[in-house]
Amino acid sequence: MNRNRQGKKRFFVLSIFFFIWIFLIAFKLFNMQVLDYTTYMAKVKAQTNRIEELHSKRGTISDRKGEILAISLLSKSAFISNKDNALSLAVFKKICALLALGNSQKINVIKRIRRGEKFIWIKRKLTDDEFLQVKALALSKDVAGTIDFVDEYRRVYPQKKIASHILGGVGIDEQALGGIETSLDSEIKGRGGKLKVLIDARKKIFQFKYMEQPVTGRDIHLSIDAALQFFVERELAAAVEKYQAAGGAVIVISSRDGQVLAMASNPDYCPENIWRTPMPVLKNKALSFLYDPGSTFKVILAASALENRICGRQEMFDCHNGVYMIRDRQITDVHPFARLSFDDIIIHSSNIGAVKIGQRLGGKKYFQTIQKFGFGRRTGILLPAEENGILNALKQWSGVSLAFLSFGYEIAVTPLQMAAAFNVLASGGFFIRPDIIMNDTPGGSQARVLSAANQRRLTEILTAAVSRGTGKKAGIPGLEIAGKTGTAHKVKRGKYARSYVSSFGGFFPAHDPQVTVFVMIDEPQGLYFGGEVAAPVFKAIAGKIMLYLKLFPDMPAENEIRI
Repeated sequence: MNRNRQGKKRFFVLSIFFFIWIFLIAFKLFNMQVLDYTTYMAKVKAQTNRIEELHSKRGTISDRKGEILAISLLSKSAFISNKDNALSLAVFKKICALLALGNSQKINVIKRIRRGEKFIWIKRKLTDDEFLQVKALALSKDVAGTIDFVDEYRRVYPQKKIASHILGGVGIDEQALGGIETSLDSEIKGRGGKLKVLIDARKKIFQFKYMEQPVTGRDIHLSIDAALQFFVERELAAAVEKYQAAGGAVIVISSRDGQVLAMASNPDYCPENIWRTPMPVLKNKALSFLYDPGSTFKVILAASALENRICGRQEMFDCHNGVYMIRDRQITDVHPFARLSFDDIIIHSSNIGAVKIGQRLGGKKYFQTIQKFGFGRRTGILLPAEENGILNALKQWSGVSLAFLSFGYEIAVTPLQMAAAFNVLASGGFFIRPDIIMNDTPGGSQARVLSAANQRRLTEILTAAVSRGTGKKAGIPGLEIAGKTGTAHKVKRGKYARSYVSSFGGFFPAHDPQVTVFVMIDEPQGLYFGGEVAAPVFKAIAGKIMLYLKLFPDMPAENEIRI
């Protein structure tokens, strides 16, 4: 009797627990399927669906003739798939030796292996040789299953260092780092895509579909000529080495349309290693190096004087035998003269003569001309980090500012600004914005700065400056070159130092200009005058350009181009 009663009691208790259990399950199912349906479905989808971000392929960059300068190629990236903590440190050391990984990278990966991380990059964007070596290691018994690969695009620069400051580079994740890669990044990088991946219960991919197809970036055609760029960089590097200079820049412009045919900056770097390049080397001296231009700026003074008709052609100026005082400041000439004509002041680069012209011209008129030639503002070339230069407002000029500006001091310019200014003369008197992109209608931004008559007159003066003046070492027999030398003290810690910038700007053929070239050498040692240092570089480049572009087929054999 007692046993039956106890059995019924036990059955009753179990039944209650059973019904409570059934109720809880039913409630849980109801909760999952009705009340929290959205939440639970999101969790299920998260476990079975995965959205993968897909990188787009960056557009190709080429020169004006289609020579490839930058291209994205499919490559393999190696990673550790350490699912079961199967990769030993001994095996990883083999990988390190194979890929010559740096100590910091080794330490980082070892720490992550010890932490039990399942996905660890070994090296991304392997070269073909590296991939074959790592693949062979990955197939060995002690490594099998622990190393895997994924496809990624690797940015390649086939010309190595050529045009490095124009091109810039990209980082490991394809982020733009300088040059045209940065200024046109939004167009070059294209648009990334999205891939929906479906995973089964065994964590295997059984289906995938594109949510958004990646879009390849736009191809860019630069105005530069890779062959011209090569020998311009070579001549600049030779000059920097010869004079043990801190660096330099050369700009070559198509005179008629303002397209940049070459732009060199020294020191240079390899774009594929841009993230390992020191910041000072990354600086494009052609458009971000600021300096007082010195006597090359007398061209701007002469242009202003001619436009404002301040003196007659045969008028003579007192040059005080090479020494002249302005208030408490002494102005000197390297070669003293008693008297010089307007033309000869420019031809022989007299500082005192320039001051006399400036005094007669006046600050307001001179300032207006300086602005018309593009100084004090960026040229607008489609490259990053271009400097404005420094041109003080007229009201900020001191009692000696006009005098010093007359021969290229108290103003800071870039080599590109000077190249654009010389190109005003070469283009027939128009300021044309320099262009680095190949266009069907180049040179769209033009403004007349100089009358045709004054442009011809100033061209005659600059041609004489090369044939019998300070620019003799830029001359090439049989070829008329118009140009001007420049030598200026550098400013360091707010004062003019005993270090110099040498420069030469010019164009050729003088009376039918095709090409404008500007050369700047920073801190040459020993010789430092523009006529001694920069003019010979101009000559070497001009000779090669004339032959290459077939503008002067009878060039003497000594100027034969070899690329």
